[in-house]
Amino acid sequence: MNIVSWNCNMAFRKKWDQLLSNKLDLAVIQECENIERLSEALEQIDYNEIIWHGINPYKGIAIISFNNYHIDVGSDFNK
Repeated sequence: MNIVSWNCNMAFRKKWDQLLSNKLDLAVIQECENIERLSEALEQIDYNEIIWHGINPYKGIAIISFNNYHIDVGSDFNK
């Protein structure tokens, strides 16, 4: 399994192509804008699932799965 953790320092929609230079199974992206703001980039990424969490719409955390891997928020996660 190939996993990357990256603090993209915001504006992930402008930097996502750097992420795809690796064959990824799971990406954990810190300081990532929310899903609504990512819609343009996400249309171009062949991902399986995405989970985003945060209060600030510009600096949350996104977990993105690729290659048919499934991700889910644990039942004991306290939002």
